[in-house]
Amino acid sequence: MAASKHVLTLSEDLTCSVCLSLFVEPVRLDCEHNFCKSCIQKCWENQGEEVSCPECRAVSPQRKCTSNRVLGNLCEKFRQLELTLEPEAVVSRCEEHDEKLKLFCEDDHTLICVICRDSPAHSQHSFLPVADATRKYKDQLKLSLDSMENEKKNQSELKQQQKMKISELEKLTGSLALGISAQFAKIHRYLEDKEKHLIEKLRRQKEKDLRAMEENLRRIEEELASLEETISNISVDIKQQDNVSFLQELKRLKEWYLDEEEDGEGAERREEDNNEKEVAWEDLEIEYSEAAGIEYGEAAGILVSAGQKFAGFRGPLLYTVWKEMKQIITPVPASLTLDPNTAHRSLVVSEDRTSVTHGDTELQIPDNPDRFDTCSCVLGSQGFTSGEHYWEVEVGDKINWDVGVARESANRKGGITLGLDHGYWAVLLRNGNEYTAIESPSVPLIPGANPRTIGVFLDYEGGQVSFYNADDMSVLHTFTDTFTEKLFPYFWIGFCADENAAPLKLRHFEP
Repeated sequence: MAASKHVLTLSEDLTCSVCLSLFVEPVRLDCEHNFCKSCIQKCWENQGEEVSCPECRAVSPQRKCTSNRVLGNLCEKFRQLELTLEPEAVVSRCEEHDEKLKLFCEDDHTLICVICRDSPAHSQHSFLPVADATRKYKDQLKLSLDSMENEKKNQSELKQQQKMKISELEKLTGSLALGISAQFAKIHRYLEDKEKHLIEKLRRQKEKDLRAMEENLRRIEEELASLEETISNISVDIKQQDNVSFLQELKRLKEWYLDEEEDGEGAERREEDNNEKEVAWEDLEIEYSEAAGIEYGEAAGILVSAGQKFAGFRGPLLYTVWKEMKQIITPVPASLTLDPNTAHRSLVVSEDRTSVTHGDTELQIPDNPDRFDTCSCVLGSQGFTSGEHYWEVEVGDKINWDVGVARESANRKGGITLGLDHGYWAVLLRNGNEYTAIESPSVPLIPGANPRTIGVFLDYEGGQVSFYNADDMSVLHTFTDTFTEKLFPYFWIGFCADENAAPLKLRHFEP
């Protein structure tokens, strides 16, 4: 009995006032109070710069605490002492009645003695002997433990699966990033090559026109120098004060400078000079007329200016380059046609087989295994067993339609059931605003804007069919599956009604 009381008193002295358990890594504050290290740190978590002791509220501005190794050693020795003493010496006697704790109150979850059982505090409570209560609750904990072990196993499996998914995501995004970089690198190279080509073409055109202009400038300068010399000579002759000398030179002056009829050597020389000039101008005009614009002037004869070929370096240059870029696009947008042999009798396929609409009456044509006999559907002429393909379908303001892909063996007779299990991968519109992807279950689609053109991308080996609002290339839906048969473009043009009378058209791309 005395040992029990001493042990209980010692236990109280070695108990942390925060967790009410024996100290673990005890620390001492400046106020001399001791706490578990983790307890005091938790108490100070939500305090500011200044913290206080949980017992006396003394302020410790620097969160200062010192490890109390002596107290820690005492706690450890006490734990060893608890193991050597009889269990009842510590916990098996009632503090109030000093009787053995033989019962467990299931209502209060406390150990009690026989006297406590009969007290008003435990009136109408349920009790079990200590051994039975221990067995009962250990069994409950064991069941809970087994459940936790199973949950742990499930969580471990989920962990591994999630790691695999993360690894797959890293691999997928890495592959996609490389693909994106490769495609844009192709565009970059094309644009860089196109830029260099245009700059070089501009440089050559400039040099060609510049040669014509500089040659013309040289000839103009020569003519100008000749005119300046002639003007100077005439001015000197006019200023002659000696009339006799002037008149003696008149014949020569008339031969050289006046427009009267000329003969003799002067006239012949003048004619030769004029002929040489005319030939020079003609040669210049023939040589550069295709490369340069020509302006005619009374004094200069001809003037060479920049040619019309420079117009190609102005205007919608980027649009021109963008249209030319279609030659490097992969996959090349396909210009599909419709297969009249698959069209329902009520449908009229255009002569160029690019559009389909409802006819006024059913066509008198023979049935065949490929033709839809109940639904107003039609397939494309081209089938695909490999590669990547993209095409566009103009749906305009139609209020009902299906656009998708169908297996070659998919049913075409009677009512058609869409879905992956039936060989149809499709998106559809109903009532003008209800867009749906036919999965299992179906997936409602909410496009940012009602598409007037639907883009379809098929990656056969990749097992992907994606649908786009081709007006802004936003993704509407993507199907993933494994393809083993030839796939054909699939279309349903909707119910025959005035508000749905517009044709469904395949968009053809310029080569």
